Amino acid sequence: MDDTMINGDPRYLNYKFDFFTIPVLTACLPAIWLSPTIVIVIKIIKVYIHHLVKKREERINHHVFTVIVLHLILSFCYLLADFISIRMPATGLITAWCASLQPNHGLKLLFMMSAYFNYTAMLFPFMLSILRLIPVYYPFKLEELCARIVRFGVPIIFLYPFCFCFALFPALGDCRQLLGTYQFRRNIFLLHWVLGFGIHQSRGLLSNSIFWLCACTIANFLLYRKFRKMRRERESAQIRKAELCLTLITISMFPSYFTNIGFLIAYLIDRSYSAYAIALRPFGSDCEFCFVAWIFYLTHPIFFKKRTSGVPKEETRATTL
Repeated sequence: MDDTMINGDPRYLNYKFDFFTIPVLTACLPAIWLSPTIVIVIKIIKVYIHHLVKKREERINHHVFTVIVLHLILSFCYLLADFISIRMPATGLITAWCASLQPNHGLKLLFMMSAYFNYTAMLFPFMLSILRLIPVYYPFKLEELCARIVRFGVPIIFLYPFCFCFALFPALGDCRQLLGTYQFRRNIFLLHWVLGFGIHQSRGLLSNSIFWLCACTIANFLLYRKFRKMRRERESAQIRKAELCLTLITISMFPSYFTNIGFLIAYLIDRSYSAYAIALRPFGSDCEFCFVAWIFYLTHPIFFKKRTSGVPKEETRATTL
C-alpha cells in the first residue's frame, strides 16, 4: 500500500466508476459459487434448529454440529467483511466516496470486522479437530468433555480476537491507493488503516495463522494415527461415513490458512507484493466456506433423503456426529 492518502485528491474525487473492468468481474465472479452455497447453509441451519434445538436428537453429536454451524455463520461474516474491505474497493465503486472522507472511526470498523472474523476463522477448525479426538481417546466421557469444551471454548473464541485487535480502538481508518504495476492499477483501491500504539495487525495475524495451522495439523495427525489402529475394529459403515465427512470438512478449512499466510508474508516482505497476494486471499475464504458447507450437506447422514410414498423425508440415522 502507498503512504499517500487520497483524501481530498481531485484525481480520486473525480474518478468515474467503470463497470466493465477486470476488478469488477473478479468481484462479481464469486456470486456463482456463493449463491447456491448460501442456500445450502440456510438448509443446514434449518435442520440444526429442527433436530437439535426444537427436537433434541440424542443420536447426533450436537456439540460438533453446533461448532460447524457457528463456523459457517462466522465464515459468511468474514466473507462480507472481506468483500467490503477488499473486493469492493478494488472495483473503484467507492473510490470517489473514500476520497471525500477524512480519517474516521467508521472506516476503522470495516477493517476491524475483517480482522475479528479472521481470528475466529482460525480457531473453529482447531476446536472441531479437538472435538473429533474426544470420541476416539475418551469415548466414555464423550458428552461431558465435548459439552465442557464447547461451553468454555466458544466464548473464548468470541473474545480471543480482542486480545490482538485492541490497538484498533484508538485508530482511525483512511483510504489509500493499492500499489502494483499491473494494467488496472488506477482502478484498484484498498482501504488502508492507521493503527494505534504503533502496533501492526499483520504480525499478530501471521503468528496466529501459523500457530493454529500447526495445532490443527497436529490434532488431525493424532486422530489419523488412532484411526489406523482402530480401523480393523470399526464395523459400522455409517460411522465411517460420518468420520469421512468430518475429515473432509477439516481438510477443507485449510485453504484459508494458506492464502492468509501467503498474503501476510508478502505484505511483510514488500508491500507492493501484497497488492497481488491480497487479491487471492478472499478466494481461500470462499473455498473454505463452500467446501465445508457442501461436504457437510452431501456426506452427513442427517441430510440424506429417502422417498416414502413419493414424499421426500429427512433420514435421521444414528451417527457419531
